[in-house]
Parts: sequence; C-alpha cells; structure tokens
Amino acid sequence: MSVPAGALVIASGVQGGHAPAPAYETLVIVLLIAVMAAAVALIFLYLRRRHRRQEPVDDQWRALAVMGELCPHGWQAQITLYGWGAPVPDDAPPSRVPLVELEWKQFDEEPGKVAVERRVWAPTIDAALRNMVDDRRTDVTLEQIEQAAAQDDDVSWND
Repeated sequence: MSVPAGALVIASGVQGGHAPAPAYETLVIVLLIAVMAAAVALIFLYLRRRHRRQEPVDDQWRALAVMGELCPHGWQAQITLYGWGAPVPDDAPPSRVPLVELEWKQFDEEPGKVAVERRVWAPTIDAALRNMVDDRRTDVTLEQIEQAAAQDDDVSWND
C-alpha cells in the first residue's frame, strides 16, 4: 500500500505518530480559550454583584411584601401627610415641599410587644415607604453582623 507524496496523513496515538498543527491554529485556539475565560469571569462577577444588590421598593405592594419578609412576627405602619402650611412636629426635617411622615413598628415574638419603633420623613409616600424598607434592611444587616461576631467570640466591641 503506497501513499501519494502530497497526501496528509493523520495518525492516531496508537500508531505512534502525530501531525503537528500549524502555529496560527494554535494561536486561534489559545485566543478563543482566553476570550471564553474572560466571558465566564465577567458573567460570574455580574451575577455575584446582582445577587447582592437588593431591588428598590417602588410601590406600596412591594413594600408590603418586603416588610412581611423582614418582619416575621408582624409590623405596622402609619402614614401622615402634611399639607402646605400645616404645623409639623419639632423633629421634622426642614423641607420646601409638604412632608410625609411614616411611623412604623416591628413586633416581637411575644404578641403585642413592639421590638422596634421608628419614624421616617420623605417628600412623597413612595419615598417614605422606600426609606422604611431601607431602614429595616439596615437593621437586618446589623443583626447579621452581630450574630457573626458573636459566633466568632469577638464581642469585645459590644462591651
């Protein structure tokens, strides 16, 4: 059996031979691997960052749902709208627009016992709801930090 002189022979490893790939093909393969690795890294960073970012509250129904998750034993809110020229409490922030006051309470495991009571001010109802949810999310984050510190027996900062 004879092989023509110009024929390309690719042999398997079993036969003991191999055909070297041209340098440009190797370069193309290496570049494709680098591009895919960079794409995977970017996707990973995006998903990780997206997971940490919490969606802002933009309406009363979303606020209701989020506060229900953040306050497992219940919560209550009262909104007070102040019109132009209406007397506002002394602790109200200065504002050029009518203010919205939102007082909210988080209840404890014990029925009727208030664990947290806060007041937030904003120029609109939506902003007041957003401030309330952000306030509670901050509390949850601080609680998680305290629990992590307590587990590490590093509570000297708490004294």
